[in-house]
Amino acid sequence: MKRAALYMRVSTVDQHPETQLLDLRQMAAQRGYEIVHEYTDRISGVKAKRPGLDAMMSDARRGRFDGFLSGHASHRTLHPSLP
Repeated sequence: MKRAALYMRVSTVDQHPETQLLDLRQMAAQRGYEIVHEYTDRISGVKAKRPGLDAMMSDARRGRFDGFLSGHASHRTLHPSLP
């Protein structure tokens, strides 16, 4: 089973990451991925530092997962990086 991380970002306090995380979890389950970590940022996309994304990239360099699934509240698009 492939190990996957989930990354989700919301830009405003009015947006809720839980809905996106449910969608991402469902996509991972449908593809048979084991979710090893979930990373979330509640910050504007124009900010240079995103703690959740930075942590995910650090973990990726350490080989803690094989790929990631991500989504963003404003476009509701999921981008799988795993086959």
